[in-house]
Amino acid sequence: MYQQLVEHIQNELAVLRSPVKDEELQAKVTHYLLNPNHAYGLSDNDKSAINQFVNEFCSQQKITFDQIKNEFIRYAQEREHFKFIDLFAGIGGFNLALTSQGGKAVFSSEWDKSAKITYFNNYGKTPFGDINQFTAQGVSNEFIETMIPDHDVLAGGFPCQPFSHAGVSARSALGLAHGFDCETQGTLFHSIARIAFVKQPKIVFMENVKNIVSHNNGETFSVIKETMENLGQEAEGKQSYRFYYKLVNSETLVAQRRVRCFMVCVREDVFQEFGAFKFPEFEGEPIPLRDALEELTAELMEEYTISDRLWEGHINRTQRNLDRGTGFTAHVADLNRPSNTIVARYGKDGKECLIPQDGRNPRKLTIKECANLFGYPENFWVPSSKTPAYKQFGNSVVVPVVSRISSEIVQQYGLNQ
Repeated sequence: MYQQLVEHIQNELAVLRSPVKDEELQAKVTHYLLNPNHAYGLSDNDKSAINQFVNEFCSQQKITFDQIKNEFIRYAQEREHFKFIDLFAGIGGFNLALTSQGGKAVFSSEWDKSAKITYFNNYGKTPFGDINQFTAQGVSNEFIETMIPDHDVLAGGFPCQPFSHAGVSARSALGLAHGFDCETQGTLFHSIARIAFVKQPKIVFMENVKNIVSHNNGETFSVIKETMENLGQEAEGKQSYRFYYKLVNSETLVAQRRVRCFMVCVREDVFQEFGAFKFPEFEGEPIPLRDALEELTAELMEEYTISDRLWEGHINRTQRNLDRGTGFTAHVADLNRPSNTIVARYGKDGKECLIPQDGRNPRKLTIKECANLFGYPENFWVPSSKTPAYKQFGNSVVVPVVSRISSEIVQQYGLNQ
C-alpha cells in the first residue's frame, strides 16, 4: 500500500507540474514523506499537494499513514538520536548499521537503478541519482545547503579514483582556487568533500577498497587525508577534520575474508571536546564458510551447480596460470575457512567462491548465502533475479563491521544522547 501511495502522489504531482518533468520526483516525494521537516527541492505548493494526497488516500483506505509506512518499510528509524546521510548508498549497508545505533537517514544517493529499487523496498525511500547533480562545477553552495538536510554523520563508500595534481601551478598563476576543488574535481570523493565543506557534519565516515592506501603510489590517499585535514582553512565559519583510518578484515564477524579501508573524520571542535577516534578491535577466530551455507533442496542444488563447460574452463585456465606463475586460479572453497572476497562480478562464473559437492561439479553461493556473508538480516528484500542480487552484495559493505565502527562513533562522540 505504501508503494501505491508513492505512485499515486508521484502521478498526481506530475500532472500538476506538467509539462515540466522531474527525474528525481520519486526521490523527493519519498524523502519528504519520511522527513517532512525538509523540502528536498519541493515547493510549498508541492508539499501542500502531497499532504492532501496522503490524507485523501488514508481516508479512502481507512488507515493511518504510520500504519501504511510500517507495513511496508522493513527498517524504519525507531530511534532518532542523530541524523545521517547515505552517499553511494548501494543497498544500504551503512543505513542498516547507523539506524541500528539510533540514527535517522535524512538523505540518500545512489546511481544504480537496480540498487535504488532494493533500497526503496527496504527503507521506503528512493535514493537521489548521480551525486554530481549536487556537487559538480557550477552548483552553488547555497543549492547544496537547500537540498541536503543538516546531519551529524556523512556516510559513504565512494569508488576509488586517481587524483591529479596537474594544473595546480597553472591555476595559481591565473589566480584561481586550487584547494580540494581542484585536486579532487571530477572524482567521486569530491562530492563527499564538497558536501562536508558546506554542511559541516560532526563525523565523515567513509569506506573504500584496501588498495586505496597505496593507490597511485599513495598519492590518492594523501589527497583524501590532506583534503579533510585542510577542508575549513581560510574559509570563514568552516572547520577542518581530524583523519583516522584502519584496514579491517571482516572474517571474525562473517564467514568472508574481506579487507576494507575505513576512514573516520572528526570535525575539529568535536575532536577538541571528545578527543581522537579509536577504532574497535576485530579479534577472534575466523568464521568458517560452512557456517554461512544452507541445506539445499535437490532443485536448488541443481540450479546453482555450474556447468561442465564452465568448470572445465576454470580447470584449464587455472592450470595454465599455475604453469606460468601468474593470473587467477579457481579452486573449490575450503569450508573450514572464510570465503574469498565476494565481488560484483561473482554471478558471472563464481570463481571467487565455489562450493564443493560430492559426485558433481561445484556450485555457486545462493543469494541467501551471499546475504549471510555480508551480514544482512533474514528478511532483507533482494531482487528475484540473481545477476543484480550478486552485483549488489558484491558492491556492499559488511554490515556487522560497519555496525561495530558505528557503535564506537556514537559512543565516543555522544551521538546517542
